[in-house]
Amino acid sequence: MKRIILIILSILLVVILVLTGMVWHNVRDRHPGYMLNLQLPASGTEAAAGQLRIGVAKIPITPKIEDTWVDADSNAKYEPGKGDTYVDNNGNGKFDAFYIAGFGNNRPAAGVHDDIWARAVVWDDGSLRIALVVLDAIGFFHDDVIQVREMVAKKNWHIDHVIVASIHDHEVPDLMGLWGAKFYKSGVNEDYLKFVQNQAVKAIGRAVEGIRPAYIKLAGIDSTAGDLVDDSRPPIVYDDAIRLMQFCDAKTDSVFGLFLNWGDHPETLGSRNLQITADFCHYWLEGIEKGIIYDGDMKRPGMGGTAIFANGAIGGLMTSLHCNVYDPWLKQKFRKAGFAKARAQGYRLAELVLNRVENGTWQTVTQPQIHLLAKTFLFPLQNKLFKLGGALGIFHRGFIKFKYLRSEIDLLTIGPAWILTIPGEINPEIVNGGVEQPEGADYPGEIIESPPLRSLMRGKYNFVIGLANDEVGYIMPKTHWDTEAPFTYGREKAFYGEVNSLGPETGPTLYKEAKEIIAKMVQWKVE
Repeated sequence: MKRIILIILSILLVVILVLTGMVWHNVRDRHPGYMLNLQLPASGTEAAAGQLRIGVAKIPITPKIEDTWVDADSNAKYEPGKGDTYVDNNGNGKFDAFYIAGFGNNRPAAGVHDDIWARAVVWDDGSLRIALVVLDAIGFFHDDVIQVREMVAKKNWHIDHVIVASIHDHEVPDLMGLWGAKFYKSGVNEDYLKFVQNQAVKAIGRAVEGIRPAYIKLAGIDSTAGDLVDDSRPPIVYDDAIRLMQFCDAKTDSVFGLFLNWGDHPETLGSRNLQITADFCHYWLEGIEKGIIYDGDMKRPGMGGTAIFANGAIGGLMTSLHCNVYDPWLKQKFRKAGFAKARAQGYRLAELVLNRVENGTWQTVTQPQIHLLAKTFLFPLQNKLFKLGGALGIFHRGFIKFKYLRSEIDLLTIGPAWILTIPGEINPEIVNGGVEQPEGADYPGEIIESPPLRSLMRGKYNFVIGLANDEVGYIMPKTHWDTEAPFTYGREKAFYGEVNSLGPETGPTLYKEAKEIIAKMVQWKVE
């Protein structure tokens, strides 16, 4: 009897040790000791403004969909028990699925509607060379950003700092793990993740190859029409201004690139779409580059060059799912999710930008100096589901002592343009103002996240890039946090958002770091 008990205890001990090892492996710090506290150019090395040089490039990150499938009941979930079937095109006897991120689990891609991209720009003022690459992705964890930086560092491109952002597209392969076949299974295809990392590096390399003497032109569009973006959670605050930076060849004065910043979830295709697509961003950027085209009929020519879109403050959340988007070329409104609606939205945005390019007033800046501050910091990890996801290996990122996430905030200035990076989906009220103390919130009290970040920035043109160098989920004011009854704004149930946040201290932590880095830049500029 004792022997049996000892055998059972031994087996249990082995199981516990194996499980403990697996959990440790899953949540281990992938980059121990990684810590940035950059101030570039370094003190005492700052040079006078020289000839600005800029390079742009884009390279596809479109997956190759090997196996297609038939959704028998059109519920956008692969369920063989309900008659769904797949076509084993590569003949390996299994369903090689790319799980689409952004809504529910078990939504494999059935094809590709349009290419998705890594779009890069490199700015060089003769003293600093900074690269930004924007991915048509749901999100890109900080560990993966560090990996891209390490790969770039091995090249002879003299890049001083790399920023990697995602547009938060809900119609592309899962790069974070949340949207696999089951809620407890990661949806990340490891080979595809490595492919995206490599393509991001290649995009930066091509931008370096194409670098040329240039100048920038800056402008903004104060707001966009109400049918293009909606705020789905009070208080109603948007990040709907479009901030613009043109890249112009110094020798020919031709425009070869355009950087855009605006806040909205690319989810206009909705949760039933099975095609890989850049959503409305495809039509927006294609419309700018190649023109607004319906069935081969050119409605308006594009401006050429490479357009790069970086998303803004989209927490709250900013969406077009419930908008009735008007298409002026078809004279028709679209409410139902689909490509017609995404096209109308994207082309409307493209026309706004093309109008501004052709007829608007721009500030020309020929010899701007570049300054950069970048800082690593830790977010408290309070979300128990996120901890469980890390332990199970669903999340592809490391934790610090199972209590914190390493993340980053950057502030890049290019003359009068200030570009603040935010590592997640920040609520517009933290950026633009409007934080409230709603009755029924879980943490009533003094507002922490005020004054708004954009009011603290001292650029004439203040860009805020969300999902940059990380994706930590929603970043909301602490006084808006609401998971327990009574609920705010007279709701019978809680709002969506908190479940995909690190916790109630996320907003205060980010705000503190952002406020400090802005103050440091302001002081630096004064000195």
